[in-house]
Amino acid sequence: MIRFFFAILYYIIVFAGMCTIGMVYIVYKGFIRKQWNEVTWICIFHLSIVHKLFGIRLKVEGKENIPAQKGYVMVANHTSFMDICVLWLSVATTVFVAKASLWKAPVFGWVLNAIGCIPVHKDPRKNAGMGKLVKKRFEKGYNLAVFPEGHRSADGHMLKFQNGIFRMAKEHHFPILPITLIGVNERLPKTKWAIYPGEIKVVIHPLIKPEDYADKPMADLRDEVHDLIESALPYKKAEAAADAAHKEA
Repeated sequence: MIRFFFAILYYIIVFAGMCTIGMVYIVYKGFIRKQWNEVTWICIFHLSIVHKLFGIRLKVEGKENIPAQKGYVMVANHTSFMDICVLWLSVATTVFVAKASLWKAPVFGWVLNAIGCIPVHKDPRKNAGMGKLVKKRFEKGYNLAVFPEGHRSADGHMLKFQNGIFRMAKEHHFPILPITLIGVNERLPKTKWAIYPGEIKVVIHPLIKPEDYADKPMADLRDEVHDLIESALPYKKAEAAADAAHKEA
């Protein structure tokens, strides 16, 4: 019961913070200073305090792989609502691609629109031109976060990646930063209302530049990024160790 209460409290604090101090910061940084690509910095400040309150710690591996320049897409596995919060805290400020229904939420939908997030519609025809929109975000100094599985995995095992972001990458030639999120679902599970203190590990893989995949078919790029991200997950490492032991036997 206490974990249920803390989970409710976590959601309230996160959303309330984004819709109060977040709005104030949007007005200041966006409307007054005209630095729209920096408005999500307030998320890092707010969430760093929230996660400390709830006993959530981050361990980041591969910080040296984070590009100095903005204008890349973070591609990560997806198991929890907390995933985007973890990316803000461990990698860099970012906007993200999310289901269009979120834009219907009062105030929150306005915040998503103001900070530069991009809605994905169920009707594929409404998503036409999204690649150009992503490219414009990059040109204005944004980063973008995408979870190509499409929805959260319930057991932590990765689902197959959808084509969208990889098709756009092949067409518009932007850098891809693969990221493995480990243990986020153990802190804030998809399957129940509860939150638990503890460590989250973030593995930042080397940046994949457009020239690295220029000659690869879209499907190969998609599957290679998927397998790279999955290779750092505990269950995949256990499988690899078991295979190695079997070969040695």
